[in-house]
Amino acid sequence: MTNMRVTPETLTGHADGCDSLADKFGQLADVLHQARVDDQCFGPIGQVIGMLNGYYDGLEECQNLARKAQDFLKRTSQSLRDTEKDHAESDRRNAEMLANIAKELAG
Repeated sequence: MTNMRVTPETLTGHADGCDSLADKFGQLADVLHQARVDDQCFGPIGQVIGMLNGYYDGLEECQNLARKAQDFLKRTSQSLRDTEKDHAESDRRNAEMLANIAKELAG
C-alpha cells in the first residue's frame, strides 16, 4: 500500500488543468492556421529554393501536433473525471458497508 491520498478535489483539479491546456493547444492550432501566408511573401527566390513547401509542411506538422495534444488532454481530463466518480461511488459503498457492520456489531 502506498501513502498516496487521492481526493476528489485533486482529480478535479488535474482535470481542470488538462481542460485549460487543451484549450490553449486548440488556440495554438488556430493561430498556426492563421499563420499561413500568401506564397508571394517568399518571392521568386524563395519559391525556387523550396522555402514555401518547407514552410507549409512545418506549419501543418505543428498544427497537427497541437490538435493531437489537445485531443490527448481532453481524453485525460475525461478519464480523471470518470476516476473521480468511481472513487466517490467506491467511498459511498465502503461507508455504507461499514455502517451496516457497525449496526450488526451494536445489535
